[in-house]
Amino acid sequence: MIPIPERNRQILQMRKKGVRRVDVARKFDLSPSRIHLIEKRDAADRSMAERRVQVLEGIRAADDPERMWPVENLVDALDLIIVTRIRLLQHFVKPGRPKSAYGS
Repeated sequence: MIPIPERNRQILQMRKKGVRRVDVARKFDLSPSRIHLIEKRDAADRSMAERRVQVLEGIRAADDPERMWPVENLVDALDLIIVTRIRLLQHFVKPGRPKSAYGS
């Protein structure tokens, strides 16, 4: 049995080569909708990685330790697991304060 991360890597490679979703699903004994979800998750992970790079570059370029950054940007830059990310964002939400404003 192939470990799931390796299986998913193979699935994504096959889809990038143009193999139909149905054919990939048959090869790995999965449903086509599961293949779609794997592709969707990969796209989301890639998008978040790009966002993280942009936020970190912006912080470095600003070179201003006193600048107030939106909490969501800082949390995205940290690359936290989803549960920790959500709880941290909830922590900074206070009545009367916009959720993306920090320190104002």
